[in-house]
Parts: sequence; structure tokens; C-alpha cells
Amino acid sequence: MKRQFRFNKRSIDALPACPADARSKEIEYADTDISGLRLQVNRLSRKSFLFRYQIKGRKRAMKVGGYPETTIDEARNKAIEWKAMIAKGQDPQEVRDGAKTTGMTYQTFYDEYLWPHILSTKRSAKADASRYRGHILPALADKELGKISTLELQRFHNETKGKVAVATSNRIFELVRHSFTLAEQWSLIPPGSNPARGIRLWKENNKRERYLSQEELVRFMKALEGERSQTAADYFRLLLATGARAAEAAKLQWSHISMERQQWHLPIGKSGKGRVIILNEVAMEILLRRPHVEGNPYVFPGRKPGQPIGYATRAWRRVLTRAGIDWKNLRRHDLRHTHASYLVEVASLHEIAGILGHANTSTTQRYAHLNDQRLRKCSSHVSDLMRAAAAGG
Repeated sequence: MKRQFRFNKRSIDALPACPADARSKEIEYADTDISGLRLQVNRLSRKSFLFRYQIKGRKRAMKVGGYPETTIDEARNKAIEWKAMIAKGQDPQEVRDGAKTTGMTYQTFYDEYLWPHILSTKRSAKADASRYRGHILPALADKELGKISTLELQRFHNETKGKVAVATSNRIFELVRHSFTLAEQWSLIPPGSNPARGIRLWKENNKRERYLSQEELVRFMKALEGERSQTAADYFRLLLATGARAAEAAKLQWSHISMERQQWHLPIGKSGKGRVIILNEVAMEILLRRPHVEGNPYVFPGRKPGQPIGYATRAWRRVLTRAGIDWKNLRRHDLRHTHASYLVEVASLHEIAGILGHANTSTTQRYAHLNDQRLRKCSSHVSDLMRAAAAGG
């Protein structure tokens, strides 16, 4: 194996342990993408990232974190961050050690280390920031990072559960736990001192199953005709016609549509990958009647110039009220579930997964119980063959 290569998961996972008869206790490999980033493999096959650099004539090295606990992207981003400090004449090791000895608060850790990392690595940075500002920082900001105890975090987790939904409480605590994992990897707290380790998440039961019945669909479609904001009405119609996620449809741009092929090219979906949504006749009718607003690239423009439609909450409630449906019991996302529930009658779970953009069919499995006619038909095919064979015999 070459000692210099572009770090990737497959290559790193395949690296052998350092030979027992080698002079050194570790074999070191260099990343060709980020100069200074190294990966060490010891005799027990344990792998860890290292950053080597030179400043003021001194050669220095800093541990980035173990692999795979620290991902390749995380290691590269940390090395880039430290290289930027070096460019400014700052020794990242001295900065880190100084932070440890001055009793760095959680707020300082968030401002100087955690938030820049989140901003450069996560697509959900905006959502994360909201949860930090709304829940985590008010509770932990003034506390010394290295002195926050497991008991304090458990109490925080318990109190959060009483204020928000169980799933939301878990997502908040996952951020807390990850923040301390990073602090440990970056040597801002002592090894093995992560206070969030061992605290369990709450048991979740999020399998909500709410679909529009055929009778409700009739009332819903009629109510859309009477909605004063036909931009919002068409937005809701497209959600139901395509099964797209609400955020995907809200940000739909004209440049994403191929009228000739009747396709919607979604650049980046929830999974972080692009996909194609097939546009049926109703979806095409909606798009053909939508006006193009000069200076606004979105199919469903909002009130602000150049911006897409928002949550359309008021229009949603008006439509449901007019349709005689409790708006507290039906979300916009349930139109996606409704679309899928209708597909069950004519499509396989694999086909539904492709239409909805699910990464695997396990997510689609929730719809399997809605209609067993396809399975019954397939099973009957076998019995027909058996009977025909018996009769012929």
C-alpha cells in the first residue's frame, strides 16, 4: 500500500495493522488532498488521524481523533481550520492548550470551535443553530466545558423532555452528545471524560399514519377550488400529485422542470442526493397554468421578491376548515403519505420507494399493510398454476 493516497473509507478500512516486527509502533499514511493530515495504524489495527505542521521553525503534531469515530471529512475540516490559524501566525496547539487551562466555557467552545465546524460540514446547520440557541446554550453557555457533569446533562435531558416532543428532545440531546464527542476528539476535554456518554435517548413512537380517505379527498379537492390563494392551493395540489416533500415543492424552480420529458429534476433532496420526480397529468396541468413571475425563479413565489412560498399555514388551515377536516390532525406532510397510500394499490414497495425517493424500502414498509390485494393476486397466480398443472395431469 502506498504511504500517500487520497483518504477514502474503502482504502482506510483495508489498511493492515502495523507489523509486529516493525521498528515503529505505528505505520503512518499521508492524505494527498490536505497536506499535513496523516493517518496512523498501530499493531492492533487501531487507526487515528494526526496533523503535522511546522511553525516558527518548529515541527509539531496534534491528534485529530480516532477513526472511524472521526470521519475523513471531519479530520480534513479540522486540519483546514488549523492551517488557517498557522497562516495567521497562531500555533493551534498553543491555542488549544490555552483554552484548556483558562476554563473555557461551553459558549466559547460553541463560538470558536463547534459552530464553525457545524457551518462547514452540515446541511442542517440552520436547524442546529435554532436548537442550540433555543435549548442548549441557555442551559450550558456559562458552564465550564471541562466541569459539566453527567448528572447535569441527564437533568437537562429530563427537563427538555417536559418542554418539547420526545423526538425533538432526542434530537436536541444528540447535538449535545456530539458536541462533547468533538470536544474530546479535539483534546479540549481529557480523553474518556465525555459526560454525555451513557445517557440514553427516549424511546420514540413516531410512526404516524394519517391519510386522506377517498371521501376526504373529494372534500379537500373542492375546498382547494375555493381557496383565495391559488398559489398555495396549487402548492398543496402538487404535493398530493407527486408525493414530494413540502420543502422540496416550496423550493421548486422553473429551471428544475423539463416540460418535454415531464420530469422534475431535484438537485438535492433530504438524503443529500439528487433525484428525478415523474410528473403525472395533474402535476403537468398545475405547472402549465402557473404564471412565471419576473425576477422570481420559483414556481410558487412568496410575498417577498425573489423568494419562494413559505409554510402557507393560514391557507392550509382555511382549506381544511372548508373541507371539514381538523387541521390539528392533518399536516402538509400527510399529503405525501396519502400519495403513497394510493400507490400501494398499483405499485410494489420497491417502486413506491423509487417514486418517493426513499434510500431503502424499510421506510416504505409502513404502507405495506394498507392494501394486500397485490400480494393476494401474486399468491393466487401460484395456486392457478398448481391447479392447471393438476388438471393437465
